[in-house]
Amino acid sequence: MKKFLKNNAGIIIGAIYALTLRLIFNVRGLDEAFSLFSVTFIWLTPIAIGLIPLFYATDEQIKEWRFRILSPIWTVVVFFLLCFLTRIEDLICLWVILIPYMLGALTCGLIVGAIIQKRRRNKGTLLTILVLPFLACPIEQQFSTPTNSYTIITSVTINATPETIWQNIIRVKQIADNEYQKGLFNYAGIPRPLYAELDKDTLGAKRIGHFEGGLQFVETVNSWERNKHIGFDIVVVPSSIRKTIFDQHILRGNHFKFLNADYTLKPLPNGQTELILSSSYELNSKINSYASYCGNQLLTDFQERLLRVIKARCDK
Repeated sequence: MKKFLKNNAGIIIGAIYALTLRLIFNVRGLDEAFSLFSVTFIWLTPIAIGLIPLFYATDEQIKEWRFRILSPIWTVVVFFLLCFLTRIEDLICLWVILIPYMLGALTCGLIVGAIIQKRRRNKGTLLTILVLPFLACPIEQQFSTPTNSYTIITSVTINATPETIWQNIIRVKQIADNEYQKGLFNYAGIPRPLYAELDKDTLGAKRIGHFEGGLQFVETVNSWERNKHIGFDIVVVPSSIRKTIFDQHILRGNHFKFLNADYTLKPLPNGQTELILSSSYELNSKINSYASYCGNQLLTDFQERLLRVIKARCDK
């Protein structure tokens, strides 16, 4: 056991340090200085925790390129396991930060690992690395936070008339388990749609979208051309937001907001119809460029799976 702890002390310390940062950066009342939705936590922190095992490495370990690459990666893996086992994060949240944390770990091993051999005995350098995220994030928070909107467009060709498809999009009857093909994101925590109800067939109508876990969205009809186009303004029902970490961070926080969605039906010459689904959302964070990549992936996956259900129901 002593040998194991000695050989892996840096990995353990690095993971615990990362977990400490995760907890501090999410403390209410400290949000003016620290934020999980920051360049510091997403891009700087993984580099810092990846360096820690290299500083604690033995002389034999630091000479091996495998160790210089794998120990930062293992530190991230152990950190992720601690987050999941303690229920601080769920799988979908860990997926969101997977790319920057693994890139940061690899950067440490491939680029910084060789340099660390000469500097790792300097305790001042290690202290600087440990303190850096606590210094960088408050400075970052002083800069204005950008707000950007993004639109995802997906489409499907259906062997049916616009009239048939229209009746399957303005209201969506209960989606059975065998109708909806769950994907990786669903198993990681993204709820699948269940059904949607519309109170009246006209502009200004209210459409309620129901999802797994009781999550609901109120969709107000802002455009209406029967059998051609329907658009909605979307607002989440606050009381329906699930207790999951992802929902609390994304739907209850101020960093993400659904804006609207539109269905457009285009008749094709061969009797088919192209159904186009367009959704827009807004991000308000220091990491919009990366967060939008994740948001686009999630929304694209959701739209494609929903359109498959509609196609299966309408195809002749």
